[in-house]
Amino acid sequence: MARRSTSTARAVLLAGLAAGAVDILAAFVIYRPASPARILQSVASGLQGTAAFEGGLASAAIGLAAHFLISIGFAGLYLAAAGPAPVLLRRPLVSGLTFGLFVYGVMNAVVVPLSLAPDRPGPPPEMIGLGLLAHALFGLALAFTAARLAPRR
Repeated sequence: MARRSTSTARAVLLAGLAAGAVDILAAFVIYRPASPARILQSVASGLQGTAAFEGGLASAAIGLAAHFLISIGFAGLYLAAAGPAPVLLRRPLVSGLTFGLFVYGVMNAVVVPLSLAPDRPGPPPEMIGLGLLAHALFGLALAFTAARLAPRR
């Protein structure tokens, strides 16, 4: 039993890191010409408010850590759901796309509104499309990594 929990923890960690890496790299491309540091400060603004934009690399590091903690948290949720719904591991393409869109909804409807991030006008339609694409890629990276690494019952 201890071996299964260690294997599950490893799968959660690596799936979260893979998904988080894909997502943040997509953000760096989508939000150009903003610098990666500025994008990470934007993430940190969820914890620090507008002060994050004056915090330099320290705020960027906080944003990077927060981003990956959130990604690992979603990986934990995904693998917890895969226990009673093993189809999540058997069908990572459909499950990953669906989960990525779920994450997009949770982040935009719950997490960001409850954070300290400054209010912003709604994004234009093309940015919504790019955000959905980035989260679909997030879900795919998470699901395929989880499917590969999760212990089987």
